[in-house]
Amino acid sequence: MSACHPTVATLSLRCAWIVSAILIGSSFVRAEQLPIRTYTTSDGLPADNVNRIVRDSRGFLWFCTEEGLSRFDGYQFINYTVDQGLPDRRVTDLLEARDGSYWVATGGGVCRFNPTGVPRFRIYLPGNDAYSRRIETLVEDKAGVIWCGTRNGLYRLRDRADGSEFEFVQLALPNEGTDFVQIIIEDRQASLWIGTQLSGLYRRWPDGRVEHYTTRNGLSNRIETLLEDSKGRIWAGTPDGLGLLVASPDPGRPILARLYTTKDGLVTSWIESLFQSADGRLWAGCDSGLIQFNAVASKTEQQFRQYTIANGLSSQYVQALAEDRDGNIWLGTDSGGTMKVVRSGLTNFSIADGLGAAGVDAIFEDHAGELCVISSFNRHYINRFDGSHFKAVWPYFPKEITSYGWGNNQVTLQDRAGEWWVPTGRGLCRFPAVRQVEQLARTRPMAVYTTRDGLSCNDVFRLYEDSRGDIWISTTCSDKSLSRWERSTQTLRSFSDEDWSTAVRMGSPSSFSEDASGNLWIGHWSTGLTRYATGRFVSFIEADGLPAGTIRSLFLDHAHRLWIASSRGGLARLDDTAADKPRFISYTTTEGLSSNDVWCVTEDRDGQIYVGTGRGMDRLDPESGYIKHFTSADGLMVGKVTSAYRDRHGALWFASNVHGLSRLVPVPDPATSAPPILISGLRIAGVTYPISQFGESELPTLDLSPNENQLDIDFVGLSFGAGEVLRYQYQLEGADRDWTPLSDRRSVSYANLAPGAYRFRVRAVNDEGLSSASPAILTFRIRPPVWRRWWFLTLAGGCFFLVVFAAHRVRVARLIELERVRTRIATDLHDDIGANLSLIAMLSEVARGQLAHEDQRMKEWFSTIANTSRDTVDSMSDIVWAVNPKRDQLRDTVQRMRRFAEDVFGPRDVEFEFHGPDQSRDLKVGADLRREVFLIFKENINNMARHSDCTFARVDLQIQRRWLVLKMSDNGRGFDVNSPSNGNGLASMRLRAEKLGGSLEVSSPHGSGTVVTLRVPLDH
Repeated sequence: MSACHPTVATLSLRCAWIVSAILIGSSFVRAEQLPIRTYTTSDGLPADNVNRIVRDSRGFLWFCTEEGLSRFDGYQFINYTVDQGLPDRRVTDLLEARDGSYWVATGGGVCRFNPTGVPRFRIYLPGNDAYSRRIETLVEDKAGVIWCGTRNGLYRLRDRADGSEFEFVQLALPNEGTDFVQIIIEDRQASLWIGTQLSGLYRRWPDGRVEHYTTRNGLSNRIETLLEDSKGRIWAGTPDGLGLLVASPDPGRPILARLYTTKDGLVTSWIESLFQSADGRLWAGCDSGLIQFNAVASKTEQQFRQYTIANGLSSQYVQALAEDRDGNIWLGTDSGGTMKVVRSGLTNFSIADGLGAAGVDAIFEDHAGELCVISSFNRHYINRFDGSHFKAVWPYFPKEITSYGWGNNQVTLQDRAGEWWVPTGRGLCRFPAVRQVEQLARTRPMAVYTTRDGLSCNDVFRLYEDSRGDIWISTTCSDKSLSRWERSTQTLRSFSDEDWSTAVRMGSPSSFSEDASGNLWIGHWSTGLTRYATGRFVSFIEADGLPAGTIRSLFLDHAHRLWIASSRGGLARLDDTAADKPRFISYTTTEGLSSNDVWCVTEDRDGQIYVGTGRGMDRLDPESGYIKHFTSADGLMVGKVTSAYRDRHGALWFASNVHGLSRLVPVPDPATSAPPILISGLRIAGVTYPISQFGESELPTLDLSPNENQLDIDFVGLSFGAGEVLRYQYQLEGADRDWTPLSDRRSVSYANLAPGAYRFRVRAVNDEGLSSASPAILTFRIRPPVWRRWWFLTLAGGCFFLVVFAAHRVRVARLIELERVRTRIATDLHDDIGANLSLIAMLSEVARGQLAHEDQRMKEWFSTIANTSRDTVDSMSDIVWAVNPKRDQLRDTVQRMRRFAEDVFGPRDVEFEFHGPDQSRDLKVGADLRREVFLIFKENINNMARHSDCTFARVDLQIQRRWLVLKMSDNGRGFDVNSPSNGNGLASMRLRAEKLGGSLEVSSPHGSGTVVTLRVPLDH
């Protein structure tokens, strides 16, 4: 919309056009409601006056408003005003240059947007006067030169001579004085087309030549907008209408090839904005709404399709147009904010379109192929569709009929003979065949069937005609709720309990369908499904796999599959309708249905199944199982969908028994692209990390300190699809094994991350399961604390090694010193003390031999001295042997034990056997262990020799794993091991065994010898 003040003549002309538009709009009976989502300041938009809408290469939508610039990502508006550095609140245009830079046109100059640093905007002023600073439009030509139109003419942005700055150079237009440049475009020949507010249209050729077109060339002097379409044609929007320019105009000749005005069907001639969508359609915004233009329409086709407030627009004045990445058209208005017109193909109908009541109960076609819908609100209307609106017909009911039932879906039909069957709460009316539906309003019924005629109940609920022409009638009676009118006999028959046994307990019939074999299927109100074949009813219940709840609808598709809609169990499919035990395949919210409250089913010509639910409509692909949801956001009427039907032209109709009717003409879905994903925010240990205002698909690798181990990451996927909610998956490599489950959360927090290398990846997934082509990535490394770094660990390891080595050296030195001490002690004991004791024993024997025979007492003393000395020598020998480190091998212990036993048993004529371990398996045995074991051995050998009176003894010494097992046995007389008279020898041996961490077991049956077993660990 122009920001200048129109003249009085202009206002008068505009008012006349508006009045004309109102008069023309009032002539239309129906007003198609567009699927529109409106955004205003309450949704975060900075102002409700939107001057221009621009989609950038990333997929963001930018809104240039009277209160600043706003960027929309599908979720929220990010706004930039004077507080963020703009020189003026009024923003009129935004340009994304080929080098990726962004330029903003404002009322105070041109700004270059800095998405990563400060200041956010760098300001360039074309001139010093206020008019030169008021920028209206920006464009970049093929040479990379940026042009701007101002209220003081045309300017060009070019490099300074030194290449370090920019400056604007004014280009003189071939008219006197200054001019208000409103729009600039570049065509395929690299020519600039420049539209002004007062002096017409200019064309600037690449060589600098300028051509000027005004009213002298048949064109208005006020050019509001310009467009080059996909075929290279130039269109101009003016207050006089929509102009198609001559391809190669000659100077001084008419520039207009065609001018479209109200005479051609336009609701107004004031064209404010032009746009061509990706599908090739031309759109025009005007002072009376939105216009869709078909430039090649035939004589029978409508050339202009116009939408106003009556169609759901938030404002009459549409001054900006754009298209998002999902094919939705966006409108910018002068006071109603911005609107998204959803691309869906849905059209809604209501009472304003001629329906007799707001709610629609059933949809079908009559014999003439005309669509009829049933709507009831205190009356029963048959509404006939004539292609543009409905005609409500009130049939001629007898005056006694004052109730019209409450059924839906299968109510009212025209049978094969052309007769009309209409249910009521007072019986079933049968009307004769009529040429047009409207004649039913003047035609009495030929019969009214009640209980007197065999009807099961007067309150008729459902009607269905089978392939034989018989009419099946469901009523609301608790019993005998099913009747059939037989065409062959023209009579009614009601079915009783005996006819269908358990099926009657399932409730009244709530739906009918006939399969390819002619079998009738009946759904029931309470629960259950019945098949009627060859005069016999067979019922199926939940135990057979049928979904729970009322069977509201049955539908047979092109593949002869039976689809079953239930009130609580979702949707079911039966592939083999002739099977004795049918297998039901279920579809519920688990498989992707919007609700398990299913009302109706239909099918399009491509075999796609459409399911009406309590939350809208779902489209199911039976082959892939993919389900797409349609709601009011897609243009569907509000509320549940209770009836569905496909007409003979392929259009799908969906009805709500509360909110009217919707029509969908199925078209192939537009090619779906993967939703892009961006990291939009990052906080490290609570501190915001600076990233681009546009978000980043990948950030440079971050090196974080040990205390920067808490990250909060925000991300966003770009999607503008109607009703589509993106879901997200993310993975932190280095901590997570796999992607997280899908979620609609757009942020994640990681706290107390361990030191290490990580890579965060996130992707967006749309409703079709298509994920981002490449995830957004954040790679970072958290440094370990000083005490966990490699150099510290290496240093600590080296120090530890040195300490261990030093300790080992000290221990080895101590062991060597201990070995030396043990050797010195053994040598001293053997050489000094042993020699002296031996000398004492020897001298005692010599002295005893020199005594007189009578001196017996002295001999005994010397004998005692000699014996004691020899015993001491023996004991000392054991000590020397135990201390001597040269005797630490097990074989030394075995040899000493064998020698000792032979010395004891030999003089007593006791046969002796000694079995030791394999000599090749020699082990080192500690001094304490071999000493204690040897002393236990000596004690037991002495006991055998002195007390057992044995003639045979055996010793077995074995190594069992890490245990030394010594078993000593004889064939003596034995003894009572529990007798206290055994002395301290046995107790001493047990005490020595326990000291070594082992055990001593004694077995001595009387008269059967004695067995003593010692078990001690080798590692004691």
